[in-house]
Amino acid sequence: MPNKCQDCRDRAAWLDMFTALALAIFKTALGVLSGSMALQAHSLHSFGDFLTKGINLASVKLSSRPANSAFPYGYGKIQFLSANFIGISLMGGAFAMLWYNISHLGAGHVQVPEFSAVLGALISAGTAELMHRYLRCVGEHTNSPAIMAAAADNRGDAYSSLAVLGGIVLSILGWVSADHLAAILVSVLVIRIGAIIAWDSIHGLMDGSVPAHRIEAIRQLLAAHHPGIRVVDLRGRRMGEAWEVDLRLSISSQVTVDECHTLEKEIEARIGREMSHACHIRIRFVPESGGTSGDRVIDAASAVDEFADLIEGSALRSRPPIVP
Repeated sequence: MPNKCQDCRDRAAWLDMFTALALAIFKTALGVLSGSMALQAHSLHSFGDFLTKGINLASVKLSSRPANSAFPYGYGKIQFLSANFIGISLMGGAFAMLWYNISHLGAGHVQVPEFSAVLGALISAGTAELMHRYLRCVGEHTNSPAIMAAAADNRGDAYSSLAVLGGIVLSILGWVSADHLAAILVSVLVIRIGAIIAWDSIHGLMDGSVPAHRIEAIRQLLAAHHPGIRVVDLRGRRMGEAWEVDLRLSISSQVTVDECHTLEKEIEARIGREMSHACHIRIRFVPESGGTSGDRVIDAASAVDEFADLIEGSALRSRPPIVP
């Protein structure tokens, strides 16, 4: 990854972390002053965000370390661990928030917030949406799972802030318990977002595939620039911000080793130019078999039977004759 992209990614992680801290302090103070339980509950979520985003920042920095003998493919997958922690932490905090508000509703501890809580919810929603758009832009350009997880987290904050805003307004208008109900809705939304983030990170840790449209783009790239080559197998897996692409290509048996080497370098360079995140490209060549489909299909069961018959016949021929 170019240094310019790394600097942009690191700045985004720092800004995201301190924005979460500022929002947490702001919503806590305004929630207490205005008496809004939904805003106070949302501030707890922001404090949790601040802690998890600190871990997110650490993972982004660690993933930039160069590859070595212990980790020959680099440290990119640590960002999947960070994203997984963010997802699980979001779900844990949301379940606590959910229980807190349900218990208060059951005990009848409800109050009408002041109008200043409306201002707090609007500022929270606007800030979270702006951070989501900024982080998503950075995440798409750097292919960073951690930054994309942070972007999804901020979009969830924007939605939950709107739910808080609706609850506050309805509570002021006369539906007293709406503030708490909004906090419960916020909890459910955050649980869903946390589950999505956690599952995506698990997919990456389990060597999940590169997006299907990217694989198809590589296939079309080869077809356009190398029509004489047939793709036998094409796979890709996510390794943090980078992708590993594994190609098995069928070529004429008349091609020399030097020509294969030149062709390999050309294909690697072309894929690297078109897809900047494909950093580990492995290419293997196999000779054309001459069949109509390009591959010989062998019936394994019949082959084993024929081989067994061959051995048995050989053993009978080599056995000495029996003299009566």
